[in-house]
Amino acid sequence: MTSIVEILLLAVPLLLTTGLSFLNFLVFFRKYRQKEEIALLHISVTFICSMFLFFLLFIAVLLPPAVHLQMFLVANIFVWILFLEIGNSYLSAFLNRSSEIDRYILPVFGAAIGLAVLIASKPDLYLITVSLNIELVVFLAAVFTVFFTFARALVRVNLVLDQFEGEELKLLELTQQIFLLGVCSIGFTFITCFLWLISKGMDNLSLEIVTWEVIDWITYLNMPLYAGILLGALLRSLRIDFEQIDVPSILNVLDAPPE
Repeated sequence: MTSIVEILLLAVPLLLTTGLSFLNFLVFFRKYRQKEEIALLHISVTFICSMFLFFLLFIAVLLPPAVHLQMFLVANIFVWILFLEIGNSYLSAFLNRSSEIDRYILPVFGAAIGLAVLIASKPDLYLITVSLNIELVVFLAAVFTVFFTFARALVRVNLVLDQFEGEELKLLELTQQIFLLGVCSIGFTFITCFLWLISKGMDNLSLEIVTWEVIDWITYLNMPLYAGILLGALLRSLRIDFEQIDVPSILNVLDAPPE
């Protein structure tokens, strides 16, 4: 049975991040319906994927430890679908400026999704403690692609900030902040979750309070971290008047080929 401590420290924050993800989805999907820009649709889908991710982990807290591993592996699928949509958002905004290496963004995330589905259906294939396994290589390539995408997008947004003002500048500054926070938070997540997996072992992964060690507490800091980011993104986006923003104009400037 789930204890009060587990509910307060895990279930409540996960339910909060689930709700905030859904609210962010509603905001950006509404903007997509108004502006009909495909990049806004991909951003909306990233939030709905994060909602499913956090909801699956929330359900895992309430279920017996015997099913925690399977829930983690299913949640892992949504992690890579989320990053696939981030890649789609990036390519939608910078289609004309994409380079040779940009062409590998979607195939890498696609491979990670396919492998995550395979592992969730056959957990015995997940042998991350053995060096040079194909799944480890694919996931590390996908992790590198995540940071590559955020870094390039951040640089390109910085290059055009001085060409905008008013609400459009606010939107780009929010985007810039999300990129910066995204790089830091995702880096923290990958490091802590990898160390958690290695230290605990696949057979001992559990959200039960009786099994918690220092690495557990460090790893679970991800939940308040993402709750804060999602809340900040929601509040900032609600303060931006999208009626005064010419999204196609912004995308045309972002996507302009380098001189």
